[in-house]
Amino acid sequence: MRFVDNTFIDLPDGWEDRAESATEALVDGTIVADDRSSVWKALKESLEELSNGRCWYCETNIPRTDNAVDHYRPKGKVQGVEFSEDEKTLARYNLNPEHSGYKWAAFKHENFRFSCQHCNEYRKDLQGTGGGKWNYFPLVNEPERAYDELDEDNEVPVLLDPCKRLEWRLLSYDKSGVPFSRFEKDSPEDIKVRLSIRLYHLDQKRLNEGRVGQWRLFKPLIDDAKKWYLKKLRQDQGADACFEKELRKVGMWFHPKSKNTYLGFLVYQLEQDKDKDTLHPWIGELIRTVG
Repeated sequence: MRFVDNTFIDLPDGWEDRAESATEALVDGTIVADDRSSVWKALKESLEELSNGRCWYCETNIPRTDNAVDHYRPKGKVQGVEFSEDEKTLARYNLNPEHSGYKWAAFKHENFRFSCQHCNEYRKDLQGTGGGKWNYFPLVNEPERAYDELDEDNEVPVLLDPCKRLEWRLLSYDKSGVPFSRFEKDSPEDIKVRLSIRLYHLDQKRLNEGRVGQWRLFKPLIDDAKKWYLKKLRQDQGADACFEKELRKVGMWFHPKSKNTYLGFLVYQLEQDKDKDTLHPWIGELIRTVG
């Protein structure tokens, strides 16, 4: 996961009027949200462009599909979910009172996320690991759940949101690319990270392998930049230009138009560099330009 700035989405002519009309009909009960699915599907390409075709949750490149627009706050009946006592499985429960969905947000472009089906739809992989956001929307404090638009700001969602500038930085990874929580057990941050990993299925084996594979391709660029930076400090001839050349190569990996994936993992690996605060302060500066 990495930050996706959805502030400025390219809206087609007349889209806002259609979205407002659909919201009114949904709130009045004359339609169900899927009756007007054309409203959010009309923004699919605009959402896709913001991440150059990558899922906003797991960063994989998404093949063409009609189900690529997720509603961060569910448009339909909300299902409760928490870890079971053994913390190896998920336990569903019915909300009380029942929540029929965030109808006021069903056609808000701010609520749309470009998502792969693996992150969005409930499923199990061959190892039996459950994943998929589905109609789950757990909160840090369930009694603060909003049943009215005016109360939405009272909620503190558990699920990490790629459109919040700093939330993706809560994720940590081991050397095998497996995400984990670095926070105190059962703290709000710990719950957010662990449940997000499970519901977005961020610990799927292929994702873990993909992260490591990208780092193996990316690390030689960092090593070359380090070499030329030290030569630059030594004032070797041509070292300044060579360092800038290598830094440009590194920067291209993080460009929004880049096809490279798992950039959140690459940033985390850079943050673990033992020399970034001493010999190579440019690494810290590079990290700050990413998020």
